Amino acid sequence: MFVVECEEVKVEIGMPVKSERARRLHALGVSIASIALLSLAFLLTPTADGIGTHTQLGLPVCGWILAADLPCPTCGMTTAWSHTVRGELPSAFMAQPMGMLLAIVAILIAIGGFITAITGYSFNAFLYIYTPSKIFIIVGALTLASWGFKILLHRGVL
Repeated sequence: MFVVECEEVKVEIGMPVKSERARRLHALGVSIASIALLSLAFLLTPTADGIGTHTQLGLPVCGWILAADLPCPTCGMTTAWSHTVRGELPSAFMAQPMGMLLAIVAILIAIGGFITAITGYSFNAFLYIYTPSKIFIIVGALTLASWGFKILLHRGVL
């Protein structure tokens, strides 16, 4: 009789473990991508009426406003980013509250990515504060509230 003894093997399901170098390079790449978006927002001049900054990129005017005189859920996002990178947070909020929040998150991601790339520090603990379903609900609710705010602002109620 032939007997083979072996140690118990633990298998975890999920993302494969990255090497330290790969993790740092990934963080650097994410940071650079965030900085590229923020730099583009800085190069644009925010429009005074809170919408239409994206037309400086050659994009068309919002079809929702043309068709129904109603702003779409993303109306004012580019303008909000452009104000946020200039530190004009009240103007950014009035342009699109969710856009301001997303620009702030992009700034934090850029900073966090560089910290991880340089020091190796991991922000993974912050990623598990909320489950993906809770994050989806929170982001969805904030997006709907921001859209409602933008509609009321466009209609002159606010």
